[in-house]
Amino acid sequence: FPFTCCNDFTVPVSAATFDRTGRYVITGSDDRLVKIWAMETAFCLASCRGHEGDITDLAVSSNNAVVASSSNDFIIRVWRIPDGMPMSVLKGHTGVVTTIAFSPRPGAAFQLLSSSDDGTCRIWDARHSQQSPRIYIPKPSDVAAGKSGDASSSAVQVQPINHQILCCSFNANGTVFVTGSSDTYARVWSAYKSCSEEHDQPNHEMDILSGHENDVYYVQFSGCVVSRFFSSDSSHTSKEENNLKLRNSWFTHNIVTCSRDGSAIIWVPRSRRSHGKIGRWTRAYHLKVPPPPMAPQPLRGGPRQRYNPTPRGVNMIVWSLDNRFVLAAIMDCRICVWNASDGSLVHSLIGHQ
Repeated sequence: FPFTCCNDFTVPVSAATFDRTGRYVITGSDDRLVKIWAMETAFCLASCRGHEGDITDLAVSSNNAVVASSSNDFIIRVWRIPDGMPMSVLKGHTGVVTTIAFSPRPGAAFQLLSSSDDGTCRIWDARHSQQSPRIYIPKPSDVAAGKSGDASSSAVQVQPINHQILCCSFNANGTVFVTGSSDTYARVWSAYKSCSEEHDQPNHEMDILSGHENDVYYVQFSGCVVSRFFSSDSSHTSKEENNLKLRNSWFTHNIVTCSRDGSAIIWVPRSRRSHGKIGRWTRAYHLKVPPPPMAPQPLRGGPRQRYNPTPRGVNMIVWSLDNRFVLAAIMDCRICVWNASDGSLVHSLIGHQ
């Protein structure tokens, strides 16, 4: 079904997601509205108004109770599913809110992570507008150390904190999250709050992943899609058994990052005992986007055709359901697929324009 509105003008739909049951589709648009649609009938059930800017991202809580929307008005709003009633308004960011994600951790269904152009991440209680969030800020350059990558990465100096955080993503069990920034670094953070932490003190990253040469535009832990897939499959084993297998799986700690530099990187833990230590992740494979195929050349004697290079930056990258592959959307309209176990290119798919 086409999901359309009875407007006299057309605006881009910038975000869309299913709820956890697949019965509803939630969309966010440059008309500043969040809409909840019935999947079977394509009927609009709710139009959620309140944002004063374009919608940048949407996220549905793990218990399917609410959907959160972020905007370039610097504000996050939380709405009830499926009637769209407003639940809370989360204010605090001083820049565009770029990405939001609910925690998959059991018992933390309303814990909401956000990243922003203001250079910070925050974890909110999505139920309460007045409760202060936990703030995450990169370490100053004079104390940042232990960057991951090859042997030469230890000589890289972290730039001053004047960059944007472009993306964020939890791991499969919600204990840590990873962010990508405009300073070419990805960072890994602990999602837990220590007992000794002062509430008004910012939290710093536990690891810095150095290897890209341009904005880190998308990040994802492996196992996140599998976590949702397992939770709905009870034909052979119980949900508890599947979740235990997932938490103990070595593959749920791998990270993939991509950049406008035309590459993606798969990061793996250095060892099973290095959890929580600086330098925990190391670069396993640096995946380079291959050049596109040459255009057909004219017949001999025909006009000469110049080769115009197209940008090969990577817009988005995700793990396959079984974590065996990573799939990337390339700026030149291709889809590239790599084998995650050896870094080899499997497919370079052409068709989009």
